[in-house]
Amino acid sequence: MITRTQFDTLAAAAQDYAVSIFIPTYRVGNQKEDQLRLKNALKKASEKLEFRYGLTSEQAHTFLAEAQQLESNTEFWQDQSDGLALFIGSDRFEYYSCPVDFEPMVYVAPEFYLRPLIPMLGDTQRFHVLALSRGSAKLYTATQFTISEVDTSGIVPVNMEAALLQDTTDGNLGRAGGAEGGRGNSNQVYFGRGGQTGDEVEDLKAYFDRVDAGVSDYLCDDRAPLLLGGVDELIPIYQRANTYGHLYTAGHVSGNLEETGMAMLHEKAWAAISTYFDEQAARDLKLYGDNLAEKEAGDDLKTIVPAAVNGRIAALWLDRTRYAYGEFRAQTNDIKVMTDEDKNATELFNLAAVRAFESGARVYNVDREGLPAASSGMCAIYRYSVNSDSTNA
Repeated sequence: MITRTQFDTLAAAAQDYAVSIFIPTYRVGNQKEDQLRLKNALKKASEKLEFRYGLTSEQAHTFLAEAQQLESNTEFWQDQSDGLALFIGSDRFEYYSCPVDFEPMVYVAPEFYLRPLIPMLGDTQRFHVLALSRGSAKLYTATQFTISEVDTSGIVPVNMEAALLQDTTDGNLGRAGGAEGGRGNSNQVYFGRGGQTGDEVEDLKAYFDRVDAGVSDYLCDDRAPLLLGGVDELIPIYQRANTYGHLYTAGHVSGNLEETGMAMLHEKAWAAISTYFDEQAARDLKLYGDNLAEKEAGDDLKTIVPAAVNGRIAALWLDRTRYAYGEFRAQTNDIKVMTDEDKNATELFNLAAVRAFESGARVYNVDREGLPAASSGMCAIYRYSVNSDSTNA
């Protein structure tokens, strides 16, 4: 699975020519078909390298050699997901098995083709999960397709006891049993502020105050929703402690999650929060219609691509099966339409998607039916009117 850091590195890579390959794959049972798809894709890449950049067949073979070794790697094909992405350059070879059914694509150009990866990384489906229990507090970052645990060592207490011990060293909380600051015995009793025996709710609140301080500091200016998980009694207590501005309160992952594996946690989390993203997509579609009359939205390719390059896109829709080729001209802030066979042609849907995504836009790479308007295969909401001045990239 690719990370945002790996994506950014590929997006920034500069080379004379590079190869990007996307193929659909099977999780199990169709190894020979997957191998044949890769073999055919590499053959097509070789032909494009020879045609567009004048490589001999031997030079193209050498350039693609590492990828060609995967064809007969039986162990490699036994560990696949729904799609495979390969990126080949003069100084790199990377491949990623992804839970996305990619449209087949072989792209040979100076830049890598990254548009199909954006749904796995973009904010249109990104969220955080905070799994709470007395024994642990774990933070995860997820999308519809992925989940990964965040290393919160040093910023979030490992459990409730550690959090309350922190309060003890601050002089705000005392404990019965054992020396202050020590572990004490197994029958410890917590005392709330003022020396009175405290309700466990207040101890949980003190614990969650500590957790929130670390989580909110880590997320900082992030705008992705934070979904809570844990036994039902803990959720309202954490909601009282929370200071993160995008806490999701319309639902949570219910149950004791300490022994829950990440795959099951991800399944439950997406079931709890998926409607949030459906509603965001619906709001963007309505906003597109509202802004169209003010020229703050539109479907003109020649307007959208320069706006994306200049960081002026708020939301972008792309027909995932459609392509257009051309060149962005920075001096005149416009595009020149070309064909795929032109040596200098860039795939404009990829250019718009990557640059809009890098500037923080919500990017929807969807079927044609999911577009606000279907004429050009590309629609956008602008950050300000297209008549406003812009700065060239």
